[in-house]
Amino acid sequence: MAHNGTSDPDGLDTLTEVKAVSPDLLIRANLAAANGPRGYENAMISIIKALSEEASTDDLLAISYRLQALAHLTRGADVAGFTMKLHGRKYKLVNEAALKAAAACPLDLSGTMAELKFDREEFLRLALSFAEPEGNG
Repeated sequence: MAHNGTSDPDGLDTLTEVKAVSPDLLIRANLAAANGPRGYENAMISIIKALSEEASTDDLLAISYRLQALAHLTRGADVAGFTMKLHGRKYKLVNEAALKAAAACPLDLSGTMAELKFDREEFLRLALSFAEPEGNG
């Protein structure tokens, strides 16, 4: 399953944990979403079309949660280093290290599904661990 959970009195599953996914799978899902039509539903359709033959339903669900949490993290001024100006417009940048961190970082599930988020400090620690040092020697 994409999550570990418990059943509430109504017999519904309560989400308590979202599994980690392969960084490669998350990166390819993000690419499929970025290259497809805009909008959450369209992004999910693009991801499913691109990965459904190799990824389980549980993986696709975990990918959805993780990309949503990454979008939440980069939406505000919560994490520095994800924005740049290009041709007078502000863009969000998500590098490979951030996507690898998003594939592994535990999610905070205390709010609603729209409030899925990563622990900022843990996310940054993971992203830095995946970042390759720049230099010429």
